[in-house]
Amino acid sequence: MPARINHVAITSDHYAMNARFYQALFGMTPGKRTLPPARAISLGDGYVGMTHIPRRDGRSSGLDHFGLEVDDLEDTIARMQKFDPELQALKRPPIRPYAAYSAHDPDTNIFDLSQRNIGFQKDVYAENDGEAVRPRHISHIALRTRNAERCAQFYADVFGLSLLNRQEGDPNYYLSDGRVTLAVFPWRMSDYYGMDPARTGLDHIGFKVESVDAVKNDLEFLIGENPHMHGRPLGYGSEGQARLQLLQKCPLGCHHFTDIEGVCIDVANGGAQ
Repeated sequence: MPARINHVAITSDHYAMNARFYQALFGMTPGKRTLPPARAISLGDGYVGMTHIPRRDGRSSGLDHFGLEVDDLEDTIARMQKFDPELQALKRPPIRPYAAYSAHDPDTNIFDLSQRNIGFQKDVYAENDGEAVRPRHISHIALRTRNAERCAQFYADVFGLSLLNRQEGDPNYYLSDGRVTLAVFPWRMSDYYGMDPARTGLDHIGFKVESVDAVKNDLEFLIGENPHMHGRPLGYGSEGQARLQLLQKCPLGCHHFTDIEGVCIDVANGGAQ
């Protein structure tokens, strides 16, 4: 079986409030078991988990990494090293509910690895059954990297993700586990004309929703109920416009905004199937 894209992680000084934002707007839910209040907060959409991590010293806030679930960890690590002998995987601390190893692709983009059906997953990662598609669910994770073609081939060859067809002239690569798309965009300094360049790495996350207009209305309502539910301004000033225009080049979303931490989100119509 191909690997499954099973989580995305966000690091934040305001991790608890940011988690509430995704609960309130997208209907993501925590696990059934109450976790210690000082720990990270994990939510799920029924298929993909989202962990909100307290920002530690020396760490940057924002999108941190994503995770893949495979049938056989040892075989996967062997295939990684066959693709590139310098690729490595590092065993994670045992308290992580969603990952056994951390690893990196040929451009050193970090991802987590876990194995199916070995009793390791906890919390929402054990409860996400993938059976029901919720009206609002994670549809894609976008990665901006220097060698997009090689990285896309890595995820296809090692993890069995399917390379999807592209429109003529589209420089991006799209890989799917059957439910969620990993969008791999080429990183170019020239893309950041008129704004501060962003580093390579995860760029944004996307949701399919039953109605983009409903999401807009719900967000307005939430801000009215709780002013802390307001995301960061997006598209204001010349630099903001440049950033928004770059985000709008992703063909998988049609409306763009940020969460409380400033992580960019796009949404598109196409809810439960």
